[in-house]
This record gives sequence, C-alpha cells and structure tokens, in this order.
Amino acid sequence: MRDPYPLRVPPRYVGPWEILSVVGRGGVGTVYRARHRRSGDPAAVKLLGPAPAMDPTSARRLAREFEALQALVHPNVVRVYGAGVCEGYSWLAMELVEGLDLRAYLSPAASLAAASPVVELGSEGGAGPGPAGWEASAGGGPGAFDLRAWAQEPATDGLLAPAERAPGSGVDDIRAFADLMEEPETDPDGESSWGAGGEGSLQAPEASPEPMAAVALAEELNRPERVRRLRAVLAEVLGALDFIHGRGFVHRDIKPSNIMVDDERHARIMDFGLVKSLVDTNALTLSGRVVGTYRYMAPEQASGHAIDRRADLWSMGVILYELLAGRPPFTAQIPAELWREITTVVPPDLRELNPAVDPALAAVVERLLRKEPGQRFGTAREVLGAIGA
Repeated sequence: MRDPYPLRVPPRYVGPWEILSVVGRGGVGTVYRARHRRSGDPAAVKLLGPAPAMDPTSARRLAREFEALQALVHPNVVRVYGAGVCEGYSWLAMELVEGLDLRAYLSPAASLAAASPVVELGSEGGAGPGPAGWEASAGGGPGAFDLRAWAQEPATDGLLAPAERAPGSGVDDIRAFADLMEEPETDPDGESSWGAGGEGSLQAPEASPEPMAAVALAEELNRPERVRRLRAVLAEVLGALDFIHGRGFVHRDIKPSNIMVDDERHARIMDFGLVKSLVDTNALTLSGRVVGTYRYMAPEQASGHAIDRRADLWSMGVILYELLAGRPPFTAQIPAELWREITTVVPPDLRELNPAVDPALAAVVERLLRKEPGQRFGTAREVLGAIGA
C-alpha cells in the first residue's frame, strides 16, 4: 500500500506539545519527554509511526488507551492530556511520572537510597532486555531465594487489545489513519492456541540476575520499613484497581513495570494499551491470540477464555508473591512450560520460601493465586479488607 506519509523524521511538535528527548523505546513506538508550548508543563508523549512501519492495530490500541484514560480520572491512574495524528505519527500525551517502577522501588537487591531515579511509562519506558538466552541462575532450585522476578517481563508492544469507539479529541484522526492501512476493527476475541502448543504472540521471558544469598535476601524481604512501603503502595494500587473495575474495565497487563511510584511515594497504574471494556462489542484481539505479559496472566487469560476483574487480581497475586518471596511463583523457562505451570501447577507455599513472611499477606496471595476465578477474591476492595488497609 502507498505510504501517505513518507516523512521518516519524528516531528518536533505534536498538537500543543514540543518533543524534547527520548524516555524509552518499544517495538512500535517511542515515548518522549515533552513540554506544553504555552504553559511549559511537562508530559510524556507516545509516538507510533510512521506508516507503514506502524501496525494499524497499534494505532487503534492507542485510541482505545486514550478513551479509557479519559474515563479513569483517579489519583493513582496516569492522567491523559490528548491524542491525535501528526505527519504520519499517531500520538498520545499523558502525565510524566518521575520515580521508580514497583520492582525497583521494592527491590531487595539494592537499597532505595542508592537507586537512581528513572522516568518510565509502562512497557515503553522499561529497562532494556536482560541477557540473551535461558540459562538458569546458579543455585536456583525450587526452594531457593533468587531474584528471577526482577527481570522477567517481556514487552507488550505489538500485542492486540480491544477497541471502543468514542467521539471527540484526536482519537478519530488516529482511527482514520489506521483505516488508511486497511486494518479491520472488529475481529472477535478467540481461543488461544498456546494451550495446544501452537504459535502465539507472546515472547519468552528474559534471563535474570544471579540470586542473592538466602539469609541476606530473607532479611531484606522482611525488613519492617520495606514491608510498610509495600503495604502502602499495595493499598493505593488496589484502590485504583477497584476504581477501574467499577468503571467496567479490566487492565489485562498488571505487572511491576506498569506500576510507577513517584518521588512522593504515590503509585500510578500505567500503560492501558491492552485495557478491555467488559461491555465492549468490538474487539481488536485476533482469533487464536492471547494478550498481556505471560508471567502475570491468570489461567483463564492464558487459555484465551473470557476474563473479568479477577484476572487483574491474579496478576496482583503474582506481583505480591514475587515481592514477598524474592522469586516468581512460576519459574518455567520456556512459554509452553510456563503456560502449563500457570494453568495446572500450585506454586510453592510462600511460608516455605520465606518463613518470616507477614501471615496476612501470605494468606492473601494464596487466595489470589487460586486457579478457579470463583475461589479468588471477588473485588480489589475485598483484598484491601483482607490485608487490613
């Protein structure tokens, strides 16, 4: 198809925003630090393009993300400012959150004081890939404390997400731009082929750092100040999820790099590119695909079945398990085996890996990670009550 926008240099200005510098790069887009040309206010601007390198489905994902964030005004959800198309690039402007992602904020591998501040926007601004290959960490047996969790998240760029139409702003321009590339917008959600060992759209997790000594890691995991910070952030994230779910949305990609903690230690849920409306009648997810980050997917999501808010709560259970055990609940090194573990294997009891773990938090994690959605907590508000927040 003819490229209607032959320009290959990103524009310096998009809408009212001046592009300043790169924050992070993803598979189909780049996030930039920007400032408003009149007020000077900062923002993060995500640019997708130019055509035809940009997947038109990704443009519709961007439009869908804008629409969802317009409806989700909450102190612990990233704010959105605008969207549109400029010189062949679809763009989305949102709040620039300066701080650390959840993994860095609570990492037992280094003290918070020694961590350098970073600016990040979901998977677009995350750390680069870890070492290539899939070699297991030395000494990383099933009962060992290790840091496998801190570097095992594949990016979600290029995955597909549902779309929801809404008038106004620049979002219609983004959809019109995607239409130029002849991409249908109503492909129904379908069954995943991962369960049968077929081809999917998800990548293998990255390799991980070497494990810390068990005693040192156990002490750091249970340090009272760290547990207090964990509980405070957990309360904010669960409050935001309760709000999101109450508005009829499921995030579908809750993971540590999509939770930012700012300089004042307040959390934001980021990257709504895969958000799904539970009343959506149109979809961008192609038949035979699953979307999200595999290690954090609920069994029903990984199997391509219908999901609801309990899928996000499962993801919170995986995150909490990592933060309390120093390793993920499912440690398989290839996607097919990881799928089997997620759908059939009960993870090791947290109290076996970390005997001094907070009992209330351990009980919450155990319930969040039950395979059957009906056996989990029903709402994020219930989880808040269980942890005493």
